[in-house]
Amino acid sequence: MIRIRITRTGEFYSSLESEGHSSVSFGKKGENLLCSAVSVLVQTLYLYLLQSGKTKPAEVRDGYLRFEVLEQDVLIQNSFDLVLSGLKNLKNQYPTEIELIGVPENGT
Repeated sequence: MIRIRITRTGEFYSSLESEGHSSVSFGKKGENLLCSAVSVLVQTLYLYLLQSGKTKPAEVRDGYLRFEVLEQDVLIQNSFDLVLSGLKNLKNQYPTEIELIGVPENGT
């Protein structure tokens, strides 16, 4: 199972942690389409915020990525909202494979 944990400080996103893998029924390592979809969304969010100077360097290892934002602003909020829309869509399609923690069911 893939677990994505979002934390907030008040109304603002403050960190993202993604860990785990989806089942091998979606493909073996390096070919797993669901893991790839989640990875693209999460890594793109991180890289965009890093290049914008909005996040600390991430902790990265196999099946794991965690980062914290440096500040609170509209760019960060909108970026998280965009990626969370994609992650929620994947969770709706594969509810037994993805767990979203700290993400409201409706809205962001």
